[in-house]
Amino acid sequence: MSAKINFFNIILDQCKIMNEAMKLLNEYCVSHNEKTADEIIALEEKGDMSRRILIDELNRTYFTPIDREDLFALSSLIDEITDNTKTTVDGIRLYKIVPDAQMVLITGSLVIITEHLYNAVHEIEKHKSIAREEALKVKETENIVYTQSHLALAELFENDDFKTIFKYRELYKHLQHTAQISVQAVDFLLNILVKM
Repeated sequence: MSAKINFFNIILDQCKIMNEAMKLLNEYCVSHNEKTADEIIALEEKGDMSRRILIDELNRTYFTPIDREDLFALSSLIDEITDNTKTTVDGIRLYKIVPDAQMVLITGSLVIITEHLYNAVHEIEKHKSIAREEALKVKETENIVYTQSHLALAELFENDDFKTIFKYRELYKHLQHTAQISVQAVDFLLNILVKM
């Protein structure tokens, strides 16, 4: 008889990868070190593998601790956050821009978001009230990212170089969207907590 699969541990592994990738993205925005960017790309591939394992286990497991649709959705959104670290690197490289102070600030807030999301998943089984508190902190920090993104855009629009405006605007909006995805993830997590 096979060992019982702990799906929360698999999602927690995804969260760990997500948080590590976001920390590296913030570091990359500070250092502009291309080796760090390559590490992000490697972590995104590792995150994809973690998600594949979860899907494979879902397909082979008849009974799951919570609705399989909720597990699938939460895993998908966490994976999307990790994917966005890679697509941010891709955008920086494609547009041939240097990450600026605003990107450092926004990715720093995204690091905080991913840490709270990790904590929420970590506590989901045994400490539901803490999981809920951590989930709500994600929402609070998303509001900060929203403000940071709009302030960055306002400053950007003072620039007369339209090519620069378009390039940086795409990345600011992409990072803001990443924060929005995190809120979607915690909404699913809060829904899971209600059902447990």
